[in-house]
Amino acid sequence: PGQIRDINSYTVAGLVEQAGGVPVLGGIIPDDYVALETAAANLLAQTDMLVMSAGSSVSVRDMTVQVIESLGEPGVLLHGVATRPGKPTIVGVVNGKPVLGLPGNPVSAMVQFDMFGVPAIYHLQGVKHMPRRGLVWARLGQNIASESGREDYVPARLEDSATGLLAMPVFGKSNLIYTLVNADGLIKVPLNKGGLLAGDWVEVRLF
Repeated sequence: PGQIRDINSYTVAGLVEQAGGVPVLGGIIPDDYVALETAAANLLAQTDMLVMSAGSSVSVRDMTVQVIESLGEPGVLLHGVATRPGKPTIVGVVNGKPVLGLPGNPVSAMVQFDMFGVPAIYHLQGVKHMPRRGLVWARLGQNIASESGREDYVPARLEDSATGLLAMPVFGKSNLIYTLVNADGLIKVPLNKGGLLAGDWVEVRLF
């Protein structure tokens, strides 16, 4: 009781393997600046890319930005993206190596690594054209609320119906892994759409 289980190490490691990389797990590091900096520096020296999960927001215990800045140049390139889930994502480069700071919530971490980490791995391998992800079009089965100016990714379950394929949103907070377990892919709500209505055609990015 009272403990947070480490899910992100294994979900991100799985995505690394799917993209052709070899994951090196760094374990759980305490919320201590020296410990975080030491572990990050050691792992960065051993690998071609560093991924840190949690600590990307703005509370006093969120030290990922400071750690990345301490590792080398140029450091943090951006902190915060106009997407949900995963707004506080950090993207940086240290001594020619990509560095990512992912949110701690499992759904946020997986979505943001898929957006930023997977393309970086293919780039490191010299792959100029990423393999195309499975995409299907379906009718939306339920309204999705969103804010204009933000790109949303909503887990969805695909269902057959008398009128064709339906995409049913699986709503839940980004710290609840069941939203991904019960989903077949992600619905993208475009940046300035302001939501989607039941019956709209939507593109579903398959897992």
